[in-house]
Amino acid sequence: MNPKFEKLGFYPADILLPKKGTDMTRWAVVACDQFTSQPEYWQAVEDTVADAPSSLRLILPEAALNAPDVEERIAAVNAAMGKYLDSGLFETLEESLIYIERVQSDGKIRHGLIGMVDLEQYD
Repeated sequence: MNPKFEKLGFYPADILLPKKGTDMTRWAVVACDQFTSQPEYWQAVEDTVADAPSSLRLILPEAALNAPDVEERIAAVNAAMGKYLDSGLFETLEESLIYIERVQSDGKIRHGLIGMVDLEQYD
């Protein structure tokens, strides 16, 4: 690792991205705060994703935390993680940071950086 990162608590990481050819309209899932507890939103996402590979299979939405089958849902998330890794769905960007931009509804651009956070150094 580059020594410049040693004291930051934020580092480049091996980042997994779906390989080219993955339907990104069904891969990406927006889990914004305004949707996390709305079951109807998650049902619409489920209908859109169907059986395609999707990050939906890698999360447990807040709306499902109190579902009677929450343990089965957690097991399904873990199984999907293993399946996606074993199937070669991802390419690995080794020791990487990813710069992102998001345009807000007011036209302002939010800038972001994806990497690894050391939670023991995070305050």
